[in-house]
Amino acid sequence: MNKKTKFITIGIIAIFSFTSFLALSFILFPSLQGSITQISGDERVKQPEVTNITVIVDYSGVKDNEIYWNITLTNYNTTAYHAILKCCEVKVQDYGWAIYVKEINGVSTGWTYTVNNDPLPNIPVDYFYLLDNDTVKWTHIR
Repeated sequence: MNKKTKFITIGIIAIFSFTSFLALSFILFPSLQGSITQISGDERVKQPEVTNITVIVDYSGVKDNEIYWNITLTNYNTTAYHAILKCCEVKVQDYGWAIYVKEINGVSTGWTYTVNNDPLPNIPVDYFYLLDNDTVKWTHIR
């Protein structure tokens, strides 16, 4: 066997081995597969409906803050993103893998969100599923 054939054979064996390893690991260890729809053991999975959501928009002095009470989200559109859409005029940048909120009610760039005064979530707003009675606070960072 010449040198080129040996390298090709070794490459094919390596690719086959790696692919087999990945397939087998997903079969044998399904618990290692992460899901962006669930957060650290919490019950934050897509719900058909959530009720009594509160949205607070803190403009940080740019204009008067706003509070929207008793929002109901339906049809599995139950993320923090859907909550802000329900009550405010919003401009976004859709990156395909996540949505970035660029503007809320005419106040642009520099928005962060929290839910129930917890630390800033580490997932995009369009993947943070809400539960009944959640409070979503949007804060403008100048």
